[in-house]
Amino acid sequence: MATLEELQEQLKKTKKELREAREEIKEAKIREQLYLERLENWAEKNQDLHREISGMTMDDVARKQRAKAEYKEKYAKDIEIAETFEKQAQIKIGELGA
Repeated sequence: MATLEELQEQLKKTKKELREAREEIKEAKIREQLYLERLENWAEKNQDLHREISGMTMDDVARKQRAKAEYKEKYAKDIEIAETFEKQAQIKIGELGA
C-alpha cells in the first residue's frame, strides 16, 4: 500500500500533467480559431475572384493581359536597376578597401 507522501507526490504530478494538458488544449483551440478565420477569409476571396472572373468580358481580359505585361516589364526594369546598384556598391566597396 502506498504511503501518504507517495500519494501526495503522485497527486502533485497528476495535477501538473492536467494543468499542462489544459494549456495545450487552450493553445490548440486558439490555433484552430486562427485556422478557421484564415479559411473563411480565403473562401471569401476565392468567391469574389470567381465572381469577378466569371463576369469578365473580352475587353476586361485584354486589359488585364496588358496590365500584366506592363507589370512584368516594370518588374524586370526594377530588378535590373537593383542589380546595377548592387554592382556599383560592390565596386565602390572594393575601391575603398584597396
